[in-house]
Amino acid sequence: MTVITTVGTAERHLPAERATLVARVSVSDADRATAIAAATALHNRLAARAGELHAAGDATWHHASTLSTGVHQWVDNDGSLHREHVTTSSVQVKLSNLDRVADTVEQLSAMGASVHASWALTEVTRTRVTREIRAAAVSDARVEADDFASALGTTIARVVTLRASGAGPGPVGLRSAAMASGESAEVSIPDITVRVEVTAEFETS
Repeated sequence: MTVITTVGTAERHLPAERATLVARVSVSDADRATAIAAATALHNRLAARAGELHAAGDATWHHASTLSTGVHQWVDNDGSLHREHVTTSSVQVKLSNLDRVADTVEQLSAMGASVHASWALTEVTRTRVTREIRAAAVSDARVEADDFASALGTTIARVVTLRASGAGPGPVGLRSAAMASGESAEVSIPDITVRVEVTAEFETS
């Protein structure tokens, strides 16, 4: 009797169904009150736009973080000490209408935010597809084990253990800078990979 250990994989690629935009605010000024006021105004504009998208049904969720203020100081080449107050925050919005991704990134960027987009499937889709391809991953492991057993002049008698491994790759990210007036950026919807990996041990006869 020999124990053969193999790894089986199966994956499927599907177009992203959701895009989460994170608009980050960062305002610096030598005067603390000025930095806070400017950051607050920008933060509120971003939050209002995210709320509009949610209310219109283009987004499923949005969230505005609290503002945070800190001090950044440094010494230049002539030894002079400089200090500035930095106020930061972020606003997130999850778009279900992916036709709105490009113009929303442009709008938030034009307001003065740094925007990052990440892509995902819905949990319903990911769960369904994961269940569908589990059998294929097990079959892949079994085929490899059969090949090894055949090379040894024997056959597989039974499965000893079967263990699921880690999840597949995460969503693809996209960064965008502010667009000049009148320009329009085309955004391609990436594929998301759903992957199942299993490790199996088989006993030969």
